[in-house]
Formats: sequence, C-alpha cells, structure tokens
Amino acid sequence: MDSMSRTDKRAVAESVENSVEKPPEKAIEAVLGRRLLKLLCRSDKESAEIYVFYGRDRSYVLIPKAFCGCKDFEINVVLRRERGSCYHLIALELAIRRGVLRVLEVDCGTLREVALELVLGENSPTLRKIVRHLLP
Repeated sequence: MDSMSRTDKRAVAESVENSVEKPPEKAIEAVLGRRLLKLLCRSDKESAEIYVFYGRDRSYVLIPKAFCGCKDFEINVVLRRERGSCYHLIALELAIRRGVLRVLEVDCGTLREVALELVLGENSPTLRKIVRHLLP
C-alpha cells in the first residue's frame, strides 16, 4: 500500500510551491550548479523521461512536487512528517521555472538502467558515465 495518502501528496506539492518564494540556500546552490536533470528517451516504440537530482556523491529520482528518492524525504517528510518537502524537490521546481533544467536524451535501455540503479541505490554508475561524457 502507498505510504503517502492523497492529502500527503497535496501537502508536498503545497510545501514545494510555498518554498519556491524563499528557497533554502542548498536549493539555490543546486540550481546554480545545474544539478537538476531531465533524462529522456524516444524511439519508434516508446518514450519516457525521468527527473534526477545529480549530486556530488549521490543522485536521486524525482517526481515534481511529489517525491524524492533521498533519505531526508523518506524519513522527515514521509515517516516523521517533520517537513513538507526536501530541498531537492524545491530545486527541481526552481530549475523548471527558470528554464535551467539540463535535458539529456539517451536511448531507452540506458534510461531504464539509470532509473533502476537510482531506485535500488543512491548512485548510478551509468548516469555518472553519461554526465561525464556529455556535459561540459
């Protein structure tokens, strides 16, 4: 069963919206550091996209205004309900609004591999390789 009710999801979205006006410094630094990515794949048979916070040591899958794969979100937003959101989601919203989201097109197999690596852990060797080779 889903650990977050519809009300909780709405609360996360509202928290992100409210935080965009006065974002935490870490969110601003992440946006300026261009750490928010949108990976997408397109083929004749399928298309998909995922949002990623690309950290120095860890990277996380993001669902805008709804979910982050980081431990802070899991513990302090979902379980303890101490916060409405994590800074990764706020940074993603800022990057989207400012038009500074890095968009990387990859093949669909690679996208699946990155998504699986991120969901199963906090890093993706495949993503690190892509970013190292494609971004300046």
